Amino acid sequence: MIGPSFLTGAVLLAAGTLAAPARSLSGNWLFGADGPEPKAAVVVVPPRCWRADIAVRLADSDGKLTGTITWIRAAQGAPPTHTRDESERLTGTREGDRVRMTGEHRVTETTFTLPYRSMPAGPPTSTVTRVRYELRVDGKTGHLVGTRDGRPFWLAPVKVRPGHCGAPPP
Repeated sequence: MIGPSFLTGAVLLAAGTLAAPARSLSGNWLFGADGPEPKAAVVVVPPRCWRADIAVRLADSDGKLTGTITWIRAAQGAPPTHTRDESERLTGTREGDRVRMTGEHRVTETTFTLPYRSMPAGPPTSTVTRVRYELRVDGKTGHLVGTRDGRPFWLAPVKVRPGHCGAPPP
């Protein structure tokens, strides 16, 4: 025989009030616009060292999200005559397994004069566009999957394996 307290608990669980709290989304994530989604729940990568990369950091505080995404250029030998700085600043919400974030995607480009590459040839140019993420937390992997500006997109938790980088490439 099923008692009234069991039925009440089952109803509350079905309604989501007794369900386990959702895992925080705070941390570092792997940006997944260009490749297939990895199968591992947490992706472990070697030290980023001198390669180009995209750094994604989310902060989750009681369902309110903030995030930064920074595109990192690969290290090069000679100083460049042109730089491109690209980043996003995001805010959003999490409701259950649904994540919605919006923000600004900013690209700033600067050209430098030769032979003095430390002197800008003029003022930098900046382009700012709005960006929108519609994602859900995948129950199996914990990845965030959905769309970025209407295109398929994913984020996977990432950990950087400790290690030494050595000297930069020539």
